[in-house]
Amino acid sequence: MSVLTSLAQGPTVAASNMVIDQTSCTETRISWASGNGAFRIVLASKNTAVSSLPVKNTYYLAADSFGNGSSISGSEFIVYNGIGSSVTVKKLDPNETYFFSVFEYNGSGLVFDYLNTNYPEENVKTETLSVDFLMSDNYQCETGNSTDFTPSITQSKPHTLVYRWDFGDLTNSNQITPTKSYSTYGIFPVKLKVTSPGCIAEVVKYDTIAPEPVVNFGIDPAYPNNKLVQCYYQSGGSLNHFYFKDNSTFRYLSTPYSNTVFKWLYGDGTIDNQIINGDVSYQNPGVYKVKLIISNSFTPRDELCTDSFDLTVEVRKRPIDSSLLVLDSVSCINDNLFNFQHNTLDVTATHLWDFGDGNTSGTAKTSHTYSSTGDYELILEVTDANGCYDIYKDSVTVVNQPDNSFDGLKSFYCIGDEDFTLNPKISEGNWISTLTINNGVFSPNLVGNHQISYAVDVDGCMDTFTQSTSVFELPIYELGNDTTICKGDSFVKKIDQENTSILWNTGDIDSSIIIKSPGIFWAEKTENGCSYRDSVIISMVSAPNFDLGNDSLLCGDGVKNINLISQNAIYTWNDGYTGGKRSITSSGYYSVTVSNQCGSFTDDVNLTFLPFACEIFIPNAFSPNDDGLNDVFQPTGNVTLKSMQIYNRWGELIFKSSDDEFDWDGNYQGELAHEGYYFFIIRYQKPENGTEVPYVSKGEVYLMR
Repeated sequence: MSVLTSLAQGPTVAASNMVIDQTSCTETRISWASGNGAFRIVLASKNTAVSSLPVKNTYYLAADSFGNGSSISGSEFIVYNGIGSSVTVKKLDPNETYFFSVFEYNGSGLVFDYLNTNYPEENVKTETLSVDFLMSDNYQCETGNSTDFTPSITQSKPHTLVYRWDFGDLTNSNQITPTKSYSTYGIFPVKLKVTSPGCIAEVVKYDTIAPEPVVNFGIDPAYPNNKLVQCYYQSGGSLNHFYFKDNSTFRYLSTPYSNTVFKWLYGDGTIDNQIINGDVSYQNPGVYKVKLIISNSFTPRDELCTDSFDLTVEVRKRPIDSSLLVLDSVSCINDNLFNFQHNTLDVTATHLWDFGDGNTSGTAKTSHTYSSTGDYELILEVTDANGCYDIYKDSVTVVNQPDNSFDGLKSFYCIGDEDFTLNPKISEGNWISTLTINNGVFSPNLVGNHQISYAVDVDGCMDTFTQSTSVFELPIYELGNDTTICKGDSFVKKIDQENTSILWNTGDIDSSIIIKSPGIFWAEKTENGCSYRDSVIISMVSAPNFDLGNDSLLCGDGVKNINLISQNAIYTWNDGYTGGKRSITSSGYYSVTVSNQCGSFTDDVNLTFLPFACEIFIPNAFSPNDDGLNDVFQPTGNVTLKSMQIYNRWGELIFKSSDDEFDWDGNYQGELAHEGYYFFIIRYQKPENGTEVPYVSKGEVYLMR
């Protein structure tokens, strides 16, 4: 009893040094230093601190799995009861905060005394591990299905992870990102389980593999003459027509497909949608691949699973190949003849031409003449050896004959003639010729005989009008180079006459003329109406004959100018000069011989130049006052005075020289003239170029009194 009493007394020293470690997603370890109680309990609370205290004389059952032990307040549980100093608590929730307190106690039986003061308290948050994954395509068709799986992991602390994939078809994988292809269709639950120390997370998603329809179709036997090979036109002239019957089968997941799409592709670019049984008529012969595509979608997805089937049909070529038809379409009424030809290689084909005027023909190649103008419908019907029928329709036109003649063309032209204009009766035609014709302008630029045609197309009537002309050469020749003859001579100019006629500018018509005088002489040769003229210049030269003049005395500034220019002459001077024109300014003896094809002539001259210039000196004022200085007005110089007149301001002659008197003393009518200006005219000569050259000087002189 003393022991029990001792145990019943409450402890006085609380537990201490509480440590929480080794925490995972679902468990953690709590350790402590025990107080002086004989026993102790650990109280755990989720997300809130421990708020309830153990009740005296109450015994609590413990469980290390949270939520299984005794509960004090309904949310706080006893996870340990014993004499030890640690406990591992299990069945915790990930990513949650848990609070723990250790209470010391003594007692047994019905007596329990807990130390509810100074008890240690700690909390810890459990680790997190969550998992999800993505599928590259969670709805696929059976054929060629392939799904990539990519996990998405969240953990509060890094730990090594272990992956486990279960694909729902009894296959699995430990890869992190596996790829899965299913061998059959179905809805498969895919489960990913990821574990780390103390943590487990898993997730399930569904991968759907849908079945495709099995597509098949064929020619529908319900329609007569419905074959894989048909003529372009069927019997009776109707167009080919193919009818197809769908024979496809379908597979399902759990319920029928919510949407079935039919699509017919007939190989010629035409398409039919949403019809079960297809049909088509082809507009051109050929081999066509007909394809049926059927797509199903499974509720609630709209993605389609598709299968297709194709069948080849043939439309036999038409018996009439329009590229092999040769048809005349328009002709003039005069002598019209239309040619029609079908150049088919099928010799067994039958032909029927209807010319539209009540006449027909049964051959592949035929011709026909219409009796009147008008438009006619042309029909060709052909049936080949396979019984394929074809028909071709066209039209032909017979029109009136146009008048496409032209005028303005001469019977012949000479080459080099100016352009001529041809005038057609109908415009907008085409000129056809070896000659150059632009817009009716004709250039005679090619020698020979030519045809000029004018082609028109009037209302489809093509007709050509033709005229002939000739272009002749010019009788080209040369009279020769220009010629010089001596005065008194003559010579004969001759040209080859050949088959031409000749006319000289002298009026002569012979092949030669005698030329005795200078001038321009021409001759014109004419052949085939075409003329050509050439000319020559005849110059006449005399034998040299000249005169250098007399021996002369010249002023010091004088010049002897000599000009002996003669045609085709050669000049030989005694001083080496070689020209016929020169200016001499030095004294000396000069001799020259001038020669040409007609003769030569020689002359000479002596020239003496004075040592001074020949000039006249005229005073501008004088004073007749008998002082012996400038008493008279008198011109002087190395010149020969001829006359002198003096005029007053009114133009009155008051002095005139006579004989050798050329001085004025200022008197007029016996009295001294008034002071002022007087006007003079003096005529004189001075030697130049070996002769006396006249000069006149005019001016004013001032009389001073």
